[in-house]
Amino acid sequence: MATAEIKSRLHSVIEAMPLEKLDAALAFLEDLQRSSEEETALLLGDASFMRDYREAKEDIRSCRTVNLKAIRRDV
Repeated sequence: MATAEIKSRLHSVIEAMPLEKLDAALAFLEDLQRSSEEETALLLGDASFMRDYREAKEDIRSCRTVNLKAIRRDV
């Protein structure tokens, strides 16, 4: 996929995303930007991580999530 197409798709997704998800997306992208290519390759090559990641994405799509305020604990 060409860079311009990827950026266009990202823009479309961001424009359609609700505010509460934008914060999470921004945090993820900033973390991805800070991490090294090697760290990213290690995660993407870890079958267990990728399985958990796909399951988490499906949970989010299916609204099987819990509000952070509902589970927050004083640490």
